[in-house]
Amino acid sequence: MKMKKYLLILLFFAAALPCQAKREPAWMRELPKPGNETYIYVRESGEGSTVNSALAQAMVRVFQSTANRLGQPFDAQKVAEALDAGTDYKVISEQYKVPVNRVGLYSTQLSNGKWWVYVLCQVASMSNVEPVWDRLGLTSTAENLVSLAKSAVIPGWGQISKTHVAEGIFTLAGEAIFIGGGIISYRVAQQQLNIMRSDNVSVTDFAKASQTYNTMQPLSYISWGMAGALYVFNLIRAITAQPKSPFDITMAPSFITTPQTTTPTLGLTFRF
Repeated sequence: MKMKKYLLILLFFAAALPCQAKREPAWMRELPKPGNETYIYVRESGEGSTVNSALAQAMVRVFQSTANRLGQPFDAQKVAEALDAGTDYKVISEQYKVPVNRVGLYSTQLSNGKWWVYVLCQVASMSNVEPVWDRLGLTSTAENLVSLAKSAVIPGWGQISKTHVAEGIFTLAGEAIFIGGGIISYRVAQQQLNIMRSDNVSVTDFAKASQTYNTMQPLSYISWGMAGALYVFNLIRAITAQPKSPFDITMAPSFITTPQTTTPTLGLTFRF
């Protein structure tokens, strides 16, 4: 009865964790200071019917402003079409020789159903100078704790919520394989041990059972040890992994100010 009670409590917290209040990142209010003179920070926004279309619009604005400042020729229409087609911004950056390094993403859905996406980018401070980017960690402590709690409940869940989907799936699959392998090998070892302890076991059967036992028993310990090591690594990655896209598992009201209005707009944000 107590076990069922604890299980229900665990499931409740597991269901509640995906719904977290989304806070506006600090760079929305104030741009970070560059770590060296080879780049500067810029912040742009875009609006669209989907997150990807809004993101493409924001990135076009980043490229356009940077190209204008560097004096580089730039075709905004072609870049917009390339981004809509799924071309990575790094490819476009190399093609037009407009160095851009995207380090921050923030998206929110407005009450009219449209999406606003804000991007924070490091861009070249001057032409003919190769920028040396500094890494900027944009995951807050609260987000890391939520991700840690998720991975503690279900290995790989925290990585998935930070958009490292393949890593999260492989982590969960690895845990299942190691734990399952440990249980199976342990049970086989115990079966062979029972045979060895049997009163009417023959010498041949005893030898076979002993050999199998000496193989399966250590194997079970190794499997469980690997499962434990992977679990610890999973917790570390839940904290250290940085989101790769504007998608995570949150659902919360978001008050924002868009470039077209100076009044806060209430929007319900869904991020998957």
